[in-house]
Amino acid sequence: MIKCVCLVVQEEERILLVQARHRQKYYFPGGKIDEGETHKQALHRELQEELQINIPETSLHYITTVVGDAYPQKNTKTELNCFYTTEKIDWSNVEPAQEITDLKWIHKTDREIIAPAVLTWLDNDFNCKLEDRLEFEPYDESLFDDVLRINIAALDLQFTKTPQENIELAKADLDRHPILIYNQQQQCIGFFTLHEGQGIEPYTANPNAIFFRSFSIGVDFRGQGYGKQVIQQLPQYVKQYFPNINEIYLTVNNDNEKAQQLYKHCQYEYVGEGLLADRPVYIMRYRI
Repeated sequence: MIKCVCLVVQEEERILLVQARHRQKYYFPGGKIDEGETHKQALHRELQEELQINIPETSLHYITTVVGDAYPQKNTKTELNCFYTTEKIDWSNVEPAQEITDLKWIHKTDREIIAPAVLTWLDNDFNCKLEDRLEFEPYDESLFDDVLRINIAALDLQFTKTPQENIELAKADLDRHPILIYNQQQQCIGFFTLHEGQGIEPYTANPNAIFFRSFSIGVDFRGQGYGKQVIQQLPQYVKQYFPNINEIYLTVNNDNEKAQQLYKHCQYEYVGEGLLADRPVYIMRYRI
């Protein structure tokens, strides 16, 4: 497996791809991850080497990871860790380095000239509007004011702890990971906790599972599809930042049919029943 990072730039039905010397097919800008590098460090370096541009690491945002056939290597797979950038770049003025023979906008239907792993990305649901994606930000004290702005519905408080309560619990339990949810307008729209260790033990004996809990979208942001987006993006976030985890567990009230259907639609499966805070719940699992 060849592990790579890449930059995804798209404009309606076209994607920005590069062609390297002595190769026919086009692929995303980026390249292999060197030992000791983070994904963002590797992508920052690769963009400097290939396109001679300096994109700040802070502007790089993770999208997803796909695995496809490597190119031009045969009988080999490549793992593409895909990012987009919020940096404003005039791509018409970018002058690639000598190793890159072409930087070109290519229509998504021109499949015969697109590298296999990029086709895998196209064939999945990841080629959505990147400006609509949500950002998951691990909590630290600098974000406390954002936490206070999350307006949790009174009904939700009957079934879940507040973000502030979760943050206090995390101070005494390093296996709890409180996470804030931001939209592309940098508004904090919600919250959830990922719980390892003892948090997952009531639901599975798998030590490589994680418990998704205390999920809330603020009342000011309900009805905009954010809940579904969080559930859809969660597996790739876990895969990126908790690489040892191979299963996500959650519980849902046994009378909450709407939530149950949402999780099933997002490929969660029913695995049993249990109790959470003395309430009967269904236990659901997603295999990464």
